[in-house]
Amino acid sequence: MLKAVIAIALAIGALVGVVAIVGGRLPVGHVATRSVVINAPTEVVFGTITDFAAAPTWRPDLKSMSVVADPATGRWRVTEESSNGAMTMDVEQMVPPSRLVTRIVGDDLPWGGAWAYALEPEGNTTRVTITEYGEVYNPIFRFMSRYIMGHTGTLETYLTNLGKKFGADVTSVDAPPVALK
Repeated sequence: MLKAVIAIALAIGALVGVVAIVGGRLPVGHVATRSVVINAPTEVVFGTITDFAAAPTWRPDLKSMSVVADPATGRWRVTEESSNGAMTMDVEQMVPPSRLVTRIVGDDLPWGGAWAYALEPEGNTTRVTITEYGEVYNPIFRFMSRYIMGHTGTLETYLTNLGKKFGADVTSVDAPPVALK
């Protein structure tokens, strides 16, 4: 029995070691873009996306959301609370109804980066494209982000929930990246 336990522990240790080595060889940064068409006018979709406090009503992954003005920069600072914990972002740019850029802020985080949103009218609908400029610092998380969850997973979940908010099942597709600046 003891030999089996030792063998299992060694196998798990070897697996973690391989994951750490492979993750350590992956780049810290990644860029992922997804796009959907939402059945609503651009102004309405932009208003929904930027009404951060109301996001828990259409994003089931959120427990709560708080919005304050950062006294140092005057920018909006948004904190999402989910089952994964809290994540705080600064709103770096807001150009109604077509552009939004948010950036993760905080010390000692395992990841960081920014999301750049572009909203384009297509008749009475809106094409929403989001590019994630992500950074994953921990090599084990980097491995998981690349090979298990995928870099587009969070984008796809967000856009799927946005589509449902407007009464439709949407399927996100690849798109050219939205510039940060």
